[in-house]
Amino acid sequence: MEREGMEELVFCYDPSSGLKAIIAIHNTALGPALGGCRCWSYTSEEEAIRDAIKLAKGMTYKNAMAGLPYGGGKAVIWDASEASGKIQAGSGTNDQNDDQVPQPGVGANLPGVGGIGMHDQVPQPGVETILPGVSGLGMHDQVPQPGVEANLSGVGKLEQHDQVPQPGVEANLSGVGKLGQHDQGTQTGVEANLSGVGGHAGEVLDVRALRFRALGRCLERLNGRFVTGLDLGTTASDMDQIRVETAYVTDTTGSLGAKDDFTADMTAYGVYIGIVTSLCHQGVAALQGISVAVQGLGKVGYALCRYLHAAGARLIVADVVPGRVQRALMQFSGAISADPARIHAADCMVFAPCALGGVITPATVEELRCSIVAGAANNQLHGGQLVARRMQAHGILYAPDYVLNAGGIISTACELQGAGPDLIRQKVAGIAGTLGKVYAEAARSGTSTLEAADRLAEVILSTGQASQ
Repeated sequence: MEREGMEELVFCYDPSSGLKAIIAIHNTALGPALGGCRCWSYTSEEEAIRDAIKLAKGMTYKNAMAGLPYGGGKAVIWDASEASGKIQAGSGTNDQNDDQVPQPGVGANLPGVGGIGMHDQVPQPGVETILPGVSGLGMHDQVPQPGVEANLSGVGKLEQHDQVPQPGVEANLSGVGKLGQHDQGTQTGVEANLSGVGGHAGEVLDVRALRFRALGRCLERLNGRFVTGLDLGTTASDMDQIRVETAYVTDTTGSLGAKDDFTADMTAYGVYIGIVTSLCHQGVAALQGISVAVQGLGKVGYALCRYLHAAGARLIVADVVPGRVQRALMQFSGAISADPARIHAADCMVFAPCALGGVITPATVEELRCSIVAGAANNQLHGGQLVARRMQAHGILYAPDYVLNAGGIISTACELQGAGPDLIRQKVAGIAGTLGKVYAEAARSGTSTLEAADRLAEVILSTGQASQ
C-alpha cells in the first residue's frame, strides 16, 4: 500500500452470499473516489488485490487528467461469477453456481479502502463522521426524514436506495458539498435475521444479486468516500442491487450510463479522438486508408471499430470469441482478422489494445510493427516505464491509456452533474487537448509520453484542484 500510495483497502466478505470483494481507494485529494466495480474470476486473492490497487491508482490519474473533481478507486469482486442459484431471503443458504461468464475485453472503464474482513467503521448515534477529502458526511445510520433524495452531484437527482422517493431532504454526493443522511431504516417486510442478506421476506433472489447487495452495504459504511459504477463483468442490474443498500452507485437502470451502452460508446469515442490526435501529431491528417489493428471486440472495441470504419480506416480485428470476429468481418467491409495472441505484431500504423491489460511486455514491444499504440485497455504496459521508454526508442508514439480511455468516467461524472449526451460528447472530445499537452510535455522534457502524463497528473494532485 505504501509503495503505491494507497489510502485504504477494504476487504469485504459476506458468508451468507459468498461475497469476496476488495474496495481500493488510492487518492481522494480531488474529491471522493470514483471508479467502476469489476467482477472477474481471479486465480487468487493476491491477484485480485494487485488488480484492485493497480486499477484504483489508474483511476486517480485518469480522473485528474480528465479534470474531474473525483479521486481514484476501484471495487473488485473475486469469484462472484460462480453464483447463479436462487436463494429465498432469510434462508441463509448459499449456491456457488453462476451462469454469467465475464468475457475478455474492456467494458466501461469507469470510471476507482485496509485489513482482512468487513470494514469495521461503526458510526455512533448522533455523531457526524468527517473523512479525508469529503466534507460534512452525515451519519449513515441516522433515521431518515420523510423523503431523502440522493443527489450524486448536487445537480442530477437519484432516488433514495429504497427507491421510494418522498418529499424532503436532498443528499449530495459531490466531493465538495455535504452528504446527506442515508436511509438504513428497516423496511416493512424485511427479514431482520438474514446475517446481512437484507432481502425482503419471501423474496427470491439470485446469489449474484445477494452478493451485490452485500457489496452495497460495504459501500454504505464508507459514507461516500467511494462511488462505484459499471466495469468489466458487471451490469446495470448489478448496480440496481447495490442501489438497494446505498446511494453511492451510478449506472443503474434508467440512467444515461446504463442506456444503450452509452458509457462504453463514450470510452470508444475518446479512444477514436485520441487516435486521430496521435496521427495528426505524426503529420497524418486523416484516417482514410490508415490500417488500425484492434485487439478485443467487446463493447468498447466494437464501438471503436464503428468509428474507425466510418472514417475510412482499414481494420485488422481479433478477439478470443470467434463470433465477435465474424460479426466484425461482416459489418466492416474490408476488415481482416488476425490471431488474438499475435495481433500486436500486425503490420499496421496504429495498434489499439482493447482487451485485458499487460499486452505490451518487454518481449512483445520488440515485435511491434506500428508507429502508434493507442487503445482502450487499462494498464496496457507490463513493465511500465521500461516498456514506455523502449517504445520511445523505437519511434513508437504511445498514447497513455488512462488519458485515452477516460471517456467512460467523463460520461459518468458529467451525468452526476446533470449533463446530457451532447455536452458529455463535447467533454469527451476534450481528450484531444489533454493528449496534446502530454505530447508537448514529452517533447519538452525528452521523456516518454507515459512519464509526461504521470508528471502532469501528479502536479494536479499536488495542488488538489482538478482543471476544468
